[in-house]
Amino acid sequence: GSKSGMVRSPLVALLATTRPAVRMAAPEIEWQDAVVLSNTPVADSQATRQLRVKAAGPLDYKPGHILGFGFEEEGDSKQGPYTVTRSSGSTLDIVYRVIPDGRKTPAMAAMAAGAPVRFGGRFGTPIDEGIAPEVERVVGIATGAGLAPLVGYAEQALLLEDGPRIELYGGFASLEDACCATELDALAAAHPAKFSWTACISGPGAAGAGTEEEAAAKRDAGGAGGAWVSGRVTSAVPPLLRTTRRTHFHLIGNGAFVKEFKAGCLEAGVDEGRLTSEVYFNGKSEPDPDAVATVASGLRRLDAGAEPEAEEVAVVSMG
Repeated sequence: GSKSGMVRSPLVALLATTRPAVRMAAPEIEWQDAVVLSNTPVADSQATRQLRVKAAGPLDYKPGHILGFGFEEEGDSKQGPYTVTRSSGSTLDIVYRVIPDGRKTPAMAAMAAGAPVRFGGRFGTPIDEGIAPEVERVVGIATGAGLAPLVGYAEQALLLEDGPRIELYGGFASLEDACCATELDALAAAHPAKFSWTACISGPGAAGAGTEEEAAAKRDAGGAGGAWVSGRVTSAVPPLLRTTRRTHFHLIGNGAFVKEFKAGCLEAGVDEGRLTSEVYFNGKSEPDPDAVATVASGLRRLDAGAEPEAEEVAVVSMG
């Protein structure tokens, strides 16, 4: 059965600290009971997983909404904020990174179909409602599991005949950590003229054969499958963007990256109305001035019409 009720919860304080953009009028969440439908890995490393749950009735969530998710483990109540990847009918998906010594995610990873869970609240602004009007392109940049809500957004936005072109870039420590590749490749195959994606691999041994030009040509030609580049998103993404004009940027993930890329965009002249973001963790970090300068200078070169300076960015095909 379904049980819902207004329950005061410490989740509100947690939401406020880990999702800085969230503002709630009252410290209450209306919890709903649900059951797990599936719990599957969405990265080769198995460390990033997607949990699909089913409620008793239709839901009203969009990719990028934030909710409270909770469950009981051996009498201990565990709950926290998660971002919706997608929702359809009475089901919703959340993608999470398993932290081996974490308080919640190891237990989440062990959940089987039919396991009872609960969720509630609907906070934040969904991705599609934050996109500036009249842009021709949306560039979504994320670290880790933060890429998943952008995938859900793209799945919906690409169904619109007059919707923007979408380019997604995900930052990962290793190629095995790149998440949602199956869904991303499906989007690239279904919408070759309007969608591309690239994984940015920051860990050791990421460099590989291929050139930046080959990846750009593949993206412009609409080839299915993603590319991957060696480097952190702050250094690897700007040379691939071609321009910032008529482009909306949505940033999700590590607070350091979000702050650095956003500050770099603003320094390069990107209008603040074309910048939206969500910080998953590390929200109190201060941006590294060198990283901000890297983003700003890379974007300025694009819009000045100059070729980006030669950088050690290796690109290989993932398709």
